[in-house]
Amino acid sequence: MACEKTYESCNYFGDISGAYKLNEIEQEPIDSISKIKLKLEDIQEAHNRIKNYTTVTPIIEAKYVGNHFCNVLLKCENLQITGSFKARGTFNVVTCMTTAEKGKGCTVAGGRNFLNAMTYSGLKESVPVNVVVPKDCSLADRQKYKENYAVVKVFGNDSNESSLHALTYCDEIGSHFIRCSDRLDLLAGYGTLGLEILSQVDKLDAIICPVGTGGLIASILVAVKSLKPQCLIYGVESSAAPTMSRALQEKKPTIILVKPTIAESIADKIASNNAFHIIKRYLTKMITVDDLWISRAMVNLLEREKIIVEAAAATPIAAIMAGKVPELRGKNVVCVLTGGNIKLSRLPHIVDRGLMAEGRLVGFSITLPDGPAEIARLLTKVVDTGADVRSFEPERSWIKRDALNVTVFMLLETSDPSHAKELEKKLLKDYPHSQIISA
Repeated sequence: MACEKTYESCNYFGDISGAYKLNEIEQEPIDSISKIKLKLEDIQEAHNRIKNYTTVTPIIEAKYVGNHFCNVLLKCENLQITGSFKARGTFNVVTCMTTAEKGKGCTVAGGRNFLNAMTYSGLKESVPVNVVVPKDCSLADRQKYKENYAVVKVFGNDSNESSLHALTYCDEIGSHFIRCSDRLDLLAGYGTLGLEILSQVDKLDAIICPVGTGGLIASILVAVKSLKPQCLIYGVESSAAPTMSRALQEKKPTIILVKPTIAESIADKIASNNAFHIIKRYLTKMITVDDLWISRAMVNLLEREKIIVEAAAATPIAAIMAGKVPELRGKNVVCVLTGGNIKLSRLPHIVDRGLMAEGRLVGFSITLPDGPAEIARLLTKVVDTGADVRSFEPERSWIKRDALNVTVFMLLETSDPSHAKELEKKLLKDYPHSQIISA
């Protein structure tokens, strides 16, 4: 076991002669890392190339998340240029282009974080960017791309159709097509995040990172395992899109059926090939979390840590809250908050789901005699318990049996699950035919 090194004694951005030796990697022998196409030197060169374009995002210590379990450090890529880690990769792509390639421009399709980062990078480097988006792309996103002086073309019903059309479209206009995943120059840019973490945290035990196609965590693995091989690195997926888990199970990238999930930016049908071959060698553990835990994590980050992130970025916190990493008790753990580009229209829905999952938002359906005194009496009972009435909707039209009754649908916010149980017990006692709606 090598002795602990600090950033001052080990330059993670340049010469690695003073860093940990590669033969200390436990998962694979030293010669295996030479078979991987992405090299540490590529990441270090990318860092030097993009450092004047991107932000060194802060790492802050969580005040509540992981309290009494482990020391959680939040790597805030939600504060990165364009609001996500994608800018690291896209700036590396455009700065690697030749003058002739820049003149022809490029055509892109894919996720909104990638498109936002690609159009912004193109703007800063004077590279014309053509964006192909599906019909369901929001007007706000289209406007954002146009503000970066990109040409926006709408085609197809989903991202797969728009991506296929982009391949044809770039040939028609003579531009360069840039894939949104698995390019080595993209991965090298993403890997600079791993170098930054090593430079910011001296005593680092583990990193937990969201996983979609796998590009980010693969690049972090190359950067971190080359310099600090004993560091544990975990990947987290949505249980609705276990793309990399299936690839590891099948021993090759395999197309899966993706179910609807709030973590849409990591809901990919197939893992990236280059990323898969890195991950299968060095990843410590792959974890899946469902939407309820993700929404709870988002609520905790927003309410307790005062940080807004998109759903995918909250998956590392969800993994800790769900008890998926018991072996990390007492450890220093960096959770990568990959982005903060949440759709504002979805935020209230996600917050409500998180509160409901925590037992702090409870729905009741109560039938009672139709009269102002009865409704007032019901509301008084609720208020006396200390609960807040979020919504109150009487329904008379659909009552079939007794026209003199009214059914009231209430959404009540409580302080914690025990408060919710107390409220439920009281209402069931006074209104035995009540129906409780909860997570």
